[in-house]
Amino acid sequence: MRVMPHRSRRVGAALVGALALLVLSSGCTLSEPKSSPSVEGDGGEGGEAAGSGGIVEEARNRGASDEQIAVLERGEVAFADYDAAVGRTLACLREAGIDVVGGEVSEARGFPEIDYSFAGSSPGRTDDQTLALADECIYTHSFFVEMAYQTSPAAIEAQDARFEPYRAAIVECIRANGGDVEDDADREQVLLAVFAVQDEGVDCLAESGFQP
Repeated sequence: MRVMPHRSRRVGAALVGALALLVLSSGCTLSEPKSSPSVEGDGGEGGEAAGSGGIVEEARNRGASDEQIAVLERGEVAFADYDAAVGRTLACLREAGIDVVGGEVSEARGFPEIDYSFAGSSPGRTDDQTLALADECIYTHSFFVEMAYQTSPAAIEAQDARFEPYRAAIVECIRANGGDVEDDADREQVLLAVFAVQDEGVDCLAESGFQP
């Protein structure tokens, strides 16, 4: 069984950027499970708020369920709504014969999230067919709710608080290895600077002990 990492939409710069393009153009290639929708580094959280017209319209365009649309239209996404949406996705995957791993709640980033992975293959299908079907389950039942929940002010505040004790050490490491980061840079900007020095073979997050 080939398992595709899917850490419940840990949204970062790449995924938020993709959403911006979606909302603006209604055209994109949405196959995050292939590269894991868990975007490590969390850079650039600041997605469009639930309840805003752009997200609701795009969710409709992508075939989101009535349950997902109703949650988005209410505005702030509560954990209970997020939990229920992810539960519907997991049920859809299992009903389609796609093995699911996990589904437990984790607070590794300082707020409750549901971690799960799914198989990249399933009986009687090619891998591409399996992934397309998994995408359909995710976009129908939870994609936009997960995104709104994980880019909410409360989620971002929790991540900022968890990051703060490591901030000084990470900034020092970046600068010691030729990177550039402003004194007042926020978490997302610091993490983007981390990625820049990683190209030189230095992992400032690992050196600081911070686990994204």
